Amino acid sequence: MAGSRNDDRLDPSWPGDRGPQGFTAYRRILRLPGAVGFFVPAIVARLGVAATGIGMLFSVHGFTGSYAFAGAVTGVFATAEAIAGPQVGRLIDRFGQGRILPAVAGAHLMAIVLTMFAAASGSLALSVPAAVFAGATVAQPGALAGARWVHILPERSDLRVAFSLEAAVNDAVFIIGPPVVTVLSGLVAPWAGSAVAAVLLVVGCLVLAAQTATAPSPAARSPRSEIRPHSRTNGLRSPAFLAAVGVNLGLGCFFGAAPILVTATATGNGIPAIAGFVLAATSVASLVSGLVYGASASRLRPQAVQLTAAAVLLSALVLAVFWPSLLGLAVAVLIGGIAIAPLVATSSQIVEASIERRVLTQGLTWINTASAAGVGISSAAVGFAIEAGGLVPATVVAMGLVGVAVASALAGFRGPR
Repeated sequence: MAGSRNDDRLDPSWPGDRGPQGFTAYRRILRLPGAVGFFVPAIVARLGVAATGIGMLFSVHGFTGSYAFAGAVTGVFATAEAIAGPQVGRLIDRFGQGRILPAVAGAHLMAIVLTMFAAASGSLALSVPAAVFAGATVAQPGALAGARWVHILPERSDLRVAFSLEAAVNDAVFIIGPPVVTVLSGLVAPWAGSAVAAVLLVVGCLVLAAQTATAPSPAARSPRSEIRPHSRTNGLRSPAFLAAVGVNLGLGCFFGAAPILVTATATGNGIPAIAGFVLAATSVASLVSGLVYGASASRLRPQAVQLTAAAVLLSALVLAVFWPSLLGLAVAVLIGGIAIAPLVATSSQIVEASIERRVLTQGLTWINTASAAGVGISSAAVGFAIEAGGLVPATVVAMGLVGVAVASALAGFRGPR
């Protein structure tokens, strides 16, 4: 029964995570009935999510010729997505993916169309609410796929494999998606990038919603015996869950700081084009490390792996402070990239083990929201610092913000077992 299985996972010493793995583990979980059926459409939808923000920026700028206009519209879109994401997750937990996803996907497509028409008219007053509507209706396919993996996989070691695979996929879509929509918006039409991103997201979500065999049971229809009374230790206020949220807030600060630090330094050295290659290499490093983590036979608790990865992330920025050059920064963010996917994967493991099934999608969405909040905070703070004082002070600011990840990971590691 789902309730008893989740109770077992609240004990991090449970021995289900100690078997040998290897890269064949990925093939094994994908061969499970229905796994490919939800894994592939979730990738398509995630590609749409990865491309939506940059697609909107280029599309709105193409219509208006104003980066201020485009930045305002994209900013409110991202804010609405971060705020509304957990609430959409809450609805999905309560009523099920099959009922909520088609409605959310349809509303998102309509909102994107309205945003494009409003931007084409040059009206900021119309574009902003349309963008808010679009952001509030972005489904989070990573959380949706994560909930399905929890539903179909019987062993904790398999969940580590699945969450590591999902983290690697996340890196891949952010390598592929933004350049594709940028080219489309520039070469085809201003609206083309946003249109393709929206279609990918909507089609992926609709196909995902149709895969009923692997969908978790909605909380509204779950037997009462499978829903435990809310408590501080197994709900969204559990210390382990809150620690994972804090880790992802700090990780988001790294995501926000790295592009600014790399781009500003590369531009200052007269080779701005290299920034994209450095950032892409960081994503590749994360992708590889995530796959290695999932395939490993590690006996460490997820909290121990997370604390180690958070320390590596912070150490990378310390290196950048003492090696203040483009090469030093490139090496630093590459080292930081190695920590990213393990942080994402262990966060999903910890969230799954520390909260009830009835709020699982919402919980997985909250870690995405925390990361997005970190991006916003860090982008503003590091951008201001690099303008005011240069690379080293800006990197020190980034260190302080990313330190939240280490402090939170330490709290999670020292928390109750």
